[in-house]
Amino acid sequence: MSNAAAETHQRATVTPQGAQMVITRTFAAPAALVYEAMTTPEHIRQWWGAGHGEVTICEVDLRVGGRWHYAQVTPGGEEVSFSGEYRELDPPRRLVHTEAFDNIQSPAAVVETSFTEQDGRTTLRAVITYDSPETVEMVLASGMEGGLNDSYDALEKVAQALAG
Repeated sequence: MSNAAAETHQRATVTPQGAQMVITRTFAAPAALVYEAMTTPEHIRQWWGAGHGEVTICEVDLRVGGRWHYAQVTPGGEEVSFSGEYRELDPPRRLVHTEAFDNIQSPAAVVETSFTEQDGRTTLRAVITYDSPETVEMVLASGMEGGLNDSYDALEKVAQALAG
């Protein structure tokens, strides 16, 4: 198996730090393609929530102050919905947005994502700031790490396919 294939299923590192969560993952694809895959609706539909339901809403207004909204229906019939607002766009280096889980009343988190490319590989580092350490614990307890890794595996495949 080649190194690229072996690392396709690399796990993201998820580290709680007080009211923040730091997520790191390296993708075998250039930063511009990872950024494009993360911000273009036709690509988002292919990776978001991978294997955990059918994406029913994927709206992206990719501009500072623009809103985004993703939703899916799980195999059990439950709708899962997230939305937020873009605060900073610096493709393909940085993306800052808010994120709220629409299914429950909760304050929005701020997600600061950086994309660092080296030798055609991109390291994504997302720092998510929540309202409290308890919210971080609740998010981790929800099983988000498994879904995150499934989505990131699918995201990598989408970014690699964009390379041709």
